[in-house]
Amino acid sequence: MKRLMIYIMACACILNSCDSYLDRDLLNNPSDKSFLATETEMEMALAGCYTNLWRDFETMTFFLSFDEASDIGYDRNASDLQKVAQGAADATLGLAKDYWQAFYQGIAKCNYLLENMVRGRQNVPEDVYKRIEAEARFLRSLYYSYLIELYGDVPLVTEVLTLDDAQKPRTSKSEIVDFILDELTEAATVLPSKNDPTSGRPTKGAAFAIKARTALYNERWEDAISASKEVMSMEGTEYILDTDYSNLFTYEGQQSKEIIFSVQYLLGTKVHALYRLFGSRNGLAHTNKKPAYQLADSWECTDGLPIDKSPLFDPKDPYKNRDPRLGYTLAVSGSEFLGFQFETHGDSLECWNYLTTPATRVDNLEATHAYATFTGICWRKYANIENRQTLNDCDNNTILMRYAEVLLIYAEAKIRAGQVDNTVLDAINKVRQRPSVDMPPVTITDAEELLYAVYRERKYEFAGEGLRLFDIRRWKIAEEVMNMPLLGRMKKSYPDKAPRIDKYATAHYDGIPIAEQGESADYKMRLVDKRQFNKDRDYLWPIPYIERQTNPALTQNPNYE
Repeated sequence: MKRLMIYIMACACILNSCDSYLDRDLLNNPSDKSFLATETEMEMALAGCYTNLWRDFETMTFFLSFDEASDIGYDRNASDLQKVAQGAADATLGLAKDYWQAFYQGIAKCNYLLENMVRGRQNVPEDVYKRIEAEARFLRSLYYSYLIELYGDVPLVTEVLTLDDAQKPRTSKSEIVDFILDELTEAATVLPSKNDPTSGRPTKGAAFAIKARTALYNERWEDAISASKEVMSMEGTEYILDTDYSNLFTYEGQQSKEIIFSVQYLLGTKVHALYRLFGSRNGLAHTNKKPAYQLADSWECTDGLPIDKSPLFDPKDPYKNRDPRLGYTLAVSGSEFLGFQFETHGDSLECWNYLTTPATRVDNLEATHAYATFTGICWRKYANIENRQTLNDCDNNTILMRYAEVLLIYAEAKIRAGQVDNTVLDAINKVRQRPSVDMPPVTITDAEELLYAVYRERKYEFAGEGLRLFDIRRWKIAEEVMNMPLLGRMKKSYPDKAPRIDKYATAHYDGIPIAEQGESADYKMRLVDKRQFNKDRDYLWPIPYIERQTNPALTQNPNYE
């Protein structure tokens, strides 16, 4: 991590220091006439291709923000994420513009390198040349994979544009999927097999993993199966499920061999503020981004049954006897979080501070602070106590792809392709039965029921990691789950019965009272946010207004002005 990060920033400093006066070649910095003539210059240009992975929303790595615009998360700030979740996005949405521009900036850097690196081919060892080329193709494909899932059809640009050819129309999503799959297949033949989770560089496994995800999202079942199998063939050597699920999102867990590709951070170079955004008020954080209360009711009980079916569920003690991933993903009442007893009951005016020896009683800000979590729970992933005094300067890496996702991609694609066999159950149950989770195995073989089991498993496994928005879109359930209110806990009680849990693990609070705006939520569910979703519009983000002004060849997505 440190080597790549330092190199990226050093290259940026060199490139930004280049004088551009008159039309003379530079004596001590690269010239645009000869740049990319050496290995060092190629590595500098490649380093620039990585920088758009740091595109963020309020310092939150770009892909993590997507969960706050889905049914499982909420942004307390009056932001563009809130607008998306409320169905209020339009073509002037700053978030849509910023992500579009960031991904295309990354693509442009990759295109410049790929088009011009031939200048130095004779000066660079062939294996190095091919590796640099493969990394750029991987990154370009990754940027395109996010563009097509957010906006649908977008211009496919694979060369350096001039003013004369900048007016590019949109290319069909299916054509870009073909391009991505082909590019990643080619890159995988060159990229190294060895998995170094903190290198920040793509590997053969990363190329096949992103190929598998892209194929799954676009119903290319056979491509998803074959790409997943390529990664699975390296299980035990390069990739393995971490025995400790909770370890993955900590500083110690950055070395985990479950991590296939992550965005790298380094104190003094590039940092984020996930502690401030996710952490509790007692932990000195702000809890700006919060999980929906409904999410906490999604996970099964330890007998493998949903809470509305399990005899183990106790409405008065709702987090007991639950899938351990609930407690690894969320801070819930009664747990320890960031050194304090986490308790959101309205009458719990004091709580335990475990940072002192012995523990002491202190004022409980989770019950009294106006901006404590509105939903009664917090995100636990990426909120690490090491950052308690540096809440805006966190440098733990954020995981873009891990091996558990590959296993569930394989299972879902096999089911959708009509190929249910023991390998499907094995893939699902490896995820469910890692030692720190140890949930009962899935044994059903009915294809439809097994598919829903995978849908639920993705929710249990990846909540808080930025995948949910794309899942509810591709399963076409956003029109249901995003037209439901986002709820917070009863301030002084819990519901006296379990909510109804559907086949997607969505909680429905039939007959459970919900407070209206301004009404006391002491003994009713708190209404945190009203959502709306137009199925004829909101499955895609709008093409940004400014892009259509500068490029009239771009058409708009349906029902956006």
